[in-house]
Amino acid sequence: MKQARARLFGSWEMNWMAYNFAHDVALPGSKGQPVPFLMYPQAETAGGRLDSLDADNFKYEITARESAAGE
Repeated sequence: MKQARARLFGSWEMNWMAYNFAHDVALPGSKGQPVPFLMYPQAETAGGRLDSLDADNFKYEITARESAAGE
């Protein structure tokens, strides 16, 4: 992340964030297979991974807040 911050700081509009460029991502604590890439939020219950494209049953909220330097 430090390398990404050093490279991207000042060269992107401030309303964009670089999350990753990884593939076959093994999610920490997941019992499921790695996901091909991260595009949508992922969730898993004891019954398995939820379908993030099933809008009736998979709901989430994205929030933002300002953080102090060093947080």
